[in-house]
Amino acid sequence: MNILFFCEYFPEHAGSDISGGVEARCYNLSRFLAKNNNVTIITSWRNGLKREEIFSGINILRVGKDHRYSNEAGFFSRGMFAMAAIKEGLKHGDADIIEGYNFTTYFPAGSVAKKLKKPAIITYHETWIGEWVKNKGLLTGIPYEIYERAMLRLGYDKIISVSEFTKKKLFEKGADKKNISVIPNGINREEFSFDCKKEKLPVICFIGRLVQTKKADVLINAISILKKDFPGIKCKIIGQGKEKQKLERLANSLGLKDNVEFLGFVKDSKEVKKILKSSTIFCLPSVAEGFGIVILEAMASGTPYVCSDIEVLREITENGKGGLIFRKNDSNDLAKKMATLLSDRKNYGNKVKEGKELVKKYLWKNLSLVVENLYKEAIDEYKIKNSR
Repeated sequence: MNILFFCEYFPEHAGSDISGGVEARCYNLSRFLAKNNNVTIITSWRNGLKREEIFSGINILRVGKDHRYSNEAGFFSRGMFAMAAIKEGLKHGDADIIEGYNFTTYFPAGSVAKKLKKPAIITYHETWIGEWVKNKGLLTGIPYEIYERAMLRLGYDKIISVSEFTKKKLFEKGADKKNISVIPNGINREEFSFDCKKEKLPVICFIGRLVQTKKADVLINAISILKKDFPGIKCKIIGQGKEKQKLERLANSLGLKDNVEFLGFVKDSKEVKKILKSSTIFCLPSVAEGFGIVILEAMASGTPYVCSDIEVLREITENGKGGLIFRKNDSNDLAKKMATLLSDRKNYGNKVKEGKELVKKYLWKNLSLVVENLYKEAIDEYKIKNSR
């Protein structure tokens, strides 16, 4: 098959840092699909990068003006990239199937597929219809609310949802349930196979953007509670975002200057994995997630997690295999669950074993075969539908 992907961001080279779950999914599935198919990625360009290159067997085309990674607005820059992506995509009439990997690329993928008369697929990581303003504020929320509602009306041949949770929400918002297939995100287990000793002191690890929905403040308050019984406890917070200064002030006000360490953005992904693997517990207190790949990474690292009680995290952990689940926004319950793992060696060991067993379900190599079969199905259905 000739597979054409639209993905807003893509790694600079094989093994380089990856900015988030969308990019991780696109890169990992692409490199496995490229073993038996011709895979082309249309992505954004940044100063210093080549416009065209090949690595991991993938043809990469970087288009448009300099487009830096952003999780906020960037409407103009994203719009310019989308237009450049459409222009390049229309040159690929030999594509058998076309897929868009995130909000910015749904319109380019759908538009190019319609013009070239090819089947179109989009991968949905999470839907915030009806929640954009609450999660992002008026300035960012209103335009994206309008955009997402419009995108769901374009009529794609298939929608891939990364979870049953997102599939259910898409159906509730008007998507055709028959066209939605669930194929979860995954990991490369071998990336976590290196030797690494656990820290002697209890170390709690957080990895994520420092934004309101991630609820790092709930974790910091829980550390304050745990400090009474575990005075040497450390909390390593990896990530950056607009909440950072507020979180630093909170930690200082609670007398946690020596207990909470803000590491910012750690560029070396190997160092992030080392911190995760050497930690005692990984914590994800978020109240809004599309999937939560980092939970899988924690389990693959042999680090039990404590995560918030939201539907998607219950789904991917099968109700707490490999860790514990706490009541969202409840620092007292979070502290209680972390104390349970810190105090009960037998329970801790059982959770490590559970996690390593569960992640076998989430390997990119196996998931790529499921995706490939879905593409073949979509191509066959498209041919039948358009031959009538």
